[in-house]
Amino acid sequence: MSDKSLEPLFNQDVSEADGLSRNLRVTHPKSVLEGYYISDQDVGATSYYGYLNSGGAWYILRAVITGAVTAYTYASGSSGYNFANRASETYNIFSTAF
Repeated sequence: MSDKSLEPLFNQDVSEADGLSRNLRVTHPKSVLEGYYISDQDVGATSYYGYLNSGGAWYILRAVITGAVTAYTYASGSSGYNFANRASETYNIFSTAF
């Protein structure tokens, strides 16, 4: 991950017990899903939400409701988005899909 993928949340001086002032900078990585926008949805007991970015990459979020539990899994690709194929895509947990 490059330094450009980090954004400062805040930058402030903190006084320590020894009286010295130190700069505290907190950063967080950008989301791998930043820049994706909703394109399609199919809502039901199993719901699908299709997202695209400007470069043609895509992912589909599948939400499966079983009783009080909702399981979220993802299918993704760098091109060739086709929401009509949503049920036959291979879905994985977030850390595997991205």
